[in-house]
Amino acid sequence: MKEHQSVALIGGGVIGASCALALAREGYRVTVLEKGNVGHGCSWGNGAQFNAGSSLPLAYPGVVRQAIKWVVKANGPVRIAPREFARVLPWLIRFLNTGRLRKWEAAYDGLHALNSQCAALYREMLGEPDWNRHFRMNGAMHVFRDELAGPLDEIVDAMRLEKGVRFERITGQDVRELEPKLSRDYRRGIFFPDSGHVVSPVGLVEGLMQRANALGSKVQKATVFAVEPGSSTVTLQTSLGAQAFDYVVVAAGIASRDLARSLEVCLPLASERGYHVTMKGVANAISRPVTDAASAFVATPLIEGLRVVGIAEFEAPDVLPDPRQSRKLQVSARTMLPDIPLGEMRDWVGVRPSTPDSLPLIDRHPRHPSVFFATGHGHMGISGAPMTAALISDLIAARVPRIRIAPYRLR
Repeated sequence: MKEHQSVALIGGGVIGASCALALAREGYRVTVLEKGNVGHGCSWGNGAQFNAGSSLPLAYPGVVRQAIKWVVKANGPVRIAPREFARVLPWLIRFLNTGRLRKWEAAYDGLHALNSQCAALYREMLGEPDWNRHFRMNGAMHVFRDELAGPLDEIVDAMRLEKGVRFERITGQDVRELEPKLSRDYRRGIFFPDSGHVVSPVGLVEGLMQRANALGSKVQKATVFAVEPGSSTVTLQTSLGAQAFDYVVVAAGIASRDLARSLEVCLPLASERGYHVTMKGVANAISRPVTDAASAFVATPLIEGLRVVGIAEFEAPDVLPDPRQSRKLQVSARTMLPDIPLGEMRDWVGVRPSTPDSLPLIDRHPRHPSVFFATGHGHMGISGAPMTAALISDLIAARVPRIRIAPYRLR
């Protein structure tokens, strides 16, 4: 039966490609519709790490004070564009509400369940040779310039321990033994031995898509304008004309927001733009992802070079990049790794589809049972993609989901 049923995936990022592979393996006829090249949207520019220890909702207790500091600081990692403020204000109110301890802990439960098995799931999806080609299990590290952990750190430690996340609090000397080129200003750190990174985010997405294509799926370079559910099929109005499918999965990142409106659904997604700079020739400066906790940026060694990712800029998706944000990341790279040569750099901006509680939206449309959503993964697309694909497969097949799906319902 499945081989006669068609599924359209709107979006060719890591979420869409993972869903395409999972559904193709089950025998569905899969079509991925992507307006650009597969893997060249938000997935192309991410920080490339997967770390169960970092699966924390961004709206933590005390975030109000920290957010104010970041916004007013000239070189801070958060910017809200004045023209976007009215649009993002309801989202910000919900974001701050998530910062209450109980809500934050509940959101963490959902993120941990979604992200914690990602390494094993990718290994199963890709097979051992491709897994070894795309992934490195060197651990990950958070580093701090202050000497003492605070009350929030103790809460986070307890949450990680409860979930079985392995981590080790280390001294500044330990930090430099693991990564000798890091600044001596770092006084302490946290090492996560079971974490790692992807050597090329776009390579991962292309690899997932290639495996799906080998099973019969296909990719169309097309823009989807509207989703129109009918009595027996779902019609997509696209730049290539109208196309009908048995099922449709909306996995289009921030573009999911507008597509949902055509279905009379309001998704709580903010356009949170992130920036990166990638420096060629210095990828060997570090051997694993390193997160500067105070400034909220991540450095990761990739095939393409050393990538430094950060900035939360609430701005319309189609506005030109602000070069000041890229310069902030260049300064951050220099403060983290003071002795590396800053040679050829490539900068980039992309739009994270972010929810107020950091939990993605993985659910069936409330009135149209053949339409599904898989979006809103924010900063954690690589970590959340394989379990998202498993859940979408379960929902389409009308199986009991393999983890509790309530945290990811439309809301």
